[in-house]
Amino acid sequence: MAQKETSAHIPIIADVRRKTFKPVYLLMGEEPYYIDLITEEIIRHALKEEDRDFNQTIVYGADTDMTTILTASRRYPMMSERQLVVVKEMQMMRSIDDLLLYLQNPQPTTVLVLNYKNGTLKNKKIVAEINRQGIVFESKRTYDSQLPAFVNNYVHDKSLGIDDRASSMLCEAIGTNLSRLAGEIDKLCVLLSLSGEKRITADMVELHVGISKEFNNTELIKAISQRDLLKANRIIKYYGQNTKSEQPFIAFGSLFTFFANLLLLHYSSCPKNNNGIVSELGVNWYAADDYVRGLQLYKAGKCVEIISEIRRYDARSKGVECAPDTSIADLLKELVFKIMH
Repeated sequence: MAQKETSAHIPIIADVRRKTFKPVYLLMGEEPYYIDLITEEIIRHALKEEDRDFNQTIVYGADTDMTTILTASRRYPMMSERQLVVVKEMQMMRSIDDLLLYLQNPQPTTVLVLNYKNGTLKNKKIVAEINRQGIVFESKRTYDSQLPAFVNNYVHDKSLGIDDRASSMLCEAIGTNLSRLAGEIDKLCVLLSLSGEKRITADMVELHVGISKEFNNTELIKAISQRDLLKANRIIKYYGQNTKSEQPFIAFGSLFTFFANLLLLHYSSCPKNNNGIVSELGVNWYAADDYVRGLQLYKAGKCVEIISEIRRYDARSKGVECAPDTSIADLLKELVFKIMH
């Protein structure tokens, strides 16, 4: 049965936790987070701790071959109802064609997990046979618009809550690195458990993740949506004074996303209020406020002009037609002035 990742809630994990296993899993795709997550869940639940020494085999594609994998997979478990064979980084293997014969008659007491990262397996016969005998899971690349839902689901699964502003800060600063994003949330959740609180706030993110709640790209976009040049320049000045901050380097992408979404909203039939924008873009309520105001200040034609300027300044930030001593903060200051005028 083929399953594809659509959110942080994955049916495979529910089955694994119920001790319902398939003889083979192919976990592939561009987003490594879900591949690793499912693999660790299978490792955690497939065998009892005392059975792992004799019945668990974990190998890496660059250090193994198909003969070794097939030999391990055909073994019978020792004093256990099943054995587990995990192949990590399968994309590093030179040849996998011999796997097809095993898949046509897999060992029923073996759970074989194949991790194929940074792409999808191109051998259609093998994929089709795994799909018939077990599960093919494609972990697709995560987009910025999916991050708020990921954060909310991740926190909700821990029976905790998170403020929209805190969520926006994390999504904006960390981006689509889901492993790092989950790690920072885990750290905040541990702190919540120690304090007895139940909700992640912007103050917590600032204090424990190191993202200023006043000087970040979320607040820069808010200033632009309000045409508040003074506030925007204060944020950019902070960037110039804090050279270790990652915020200015991702600011061009954040600005591009904001104005590209504004342009989309101008031509969308969705209601131009918070509810309509949350539904259309997948952002949270805090970010939707910026789009409501931005629609009033920046008409469609202006958005097109701004997007062109963002692309030009992004190229300059990478050294294209730009003096070598020009700072990112200087470029951002010029760009923001042009956006607002």
